Amino acid sequence: MSKKTRVERPLKRVEYELVFITREAQQGWQDCLATARNATVEAWERLTTAPTHEDKRQYRLHADYATGTYQGETYERWQYKITNGGRIWYFVQPTPEGKVAGRVLLERCKTGHPKETER
Repeated sequence: MSKKTRVERPLKRVEYELVFITREAQQGWQDCLATARNATVEAWERLTTAPTHEDKRQYRLHADYATGTYQGETYERWQYKITNGGRIWYFVQPTPEGKVAGRVLLERCKTGHPKETER
C-alpha cells in the first residue's frame, strides 16, 4: 500500500454518530476547528457520548428556538457552547439499528454567537 489512509475513530455502540444536515453546519465545523480546535474536539467528544447532558455549556434552547424540523420530523433543539462566542445547534435522533446509540444532527456550527438568540 503506497498511499497512506487515515483511520477514522470508530464509535462504540453507546456513542452517537455526528451528521451534518446543512452545508452551513459542515462549513462552520471546519471554521470552528480552524479557530478553536481543542474546544471543537471536546465538543465532538461530548456530543458523541452525552448529547442530552445539561449544564451551563450544553442545554436545550427555549421559546422560538426550542424545536426544529428535519426531514418532516420535529426535534428539540440543543446548543453546545464551543467557546464564549462559538455555538453548535443540533437535534438528537435515536436510532433503533443498534450500530450506535443514535445520531446528533448538526444543524448549525458558528464561531460567533448566533445573532437571533442575543439578548
